[in-house]
Amino acid sequence: MSGVPDAGRYFPERPPTWLEVGLTLLVMATVGQTLLAGDVTSWPAFAVGFLLFAVAVGPVANSPVGDRVGQWFRAIGLVGRVVVIGLFLAVVTVLSRTAWVPYALVSDAGTGGLLALMLYMVGYLARAGGVEGWTSGTD
Repeated sequence: MSGVPDAGRYFPERPPTWLEVGLTLLVMATVGQTLLAGDVTSWPAFAVGFLLFAVAVGPVANSPVGDRVGQWFRAIGLVGRVVVIGLFLAVVTVLSRTAWVPYALVSDAGTGGLLALMLYMVGYLARAGGVEGWTSGTD
């Protein structure tokens, strides 16, 4: 099957950590609760979130741009990462509370994105065949 791309290139060259597996279990609980309760009001927003996150963790993360972003993110250190993630959460919170972007759209897109991340991690775990340590050892 020479025409089929190698999906393995989208996963790190190390097994997942227990921290990553634990976070995935939390995501599974959140997504599962939302889906089982029937709380998704906009399936198109859910699908867009799913596709955007799936592309971001796969092809985009393994592109030259993704490499540069990853290098920058590691270079800013733990405090810098916390600040960037906090700013992102603040922007999403402010946007979701305005009339510009209805909260349901942001929530449903986020749920779709979390499902994509969860499926990525399940594939990563299956491909690696196991878990190793609590952290990756890379900063």
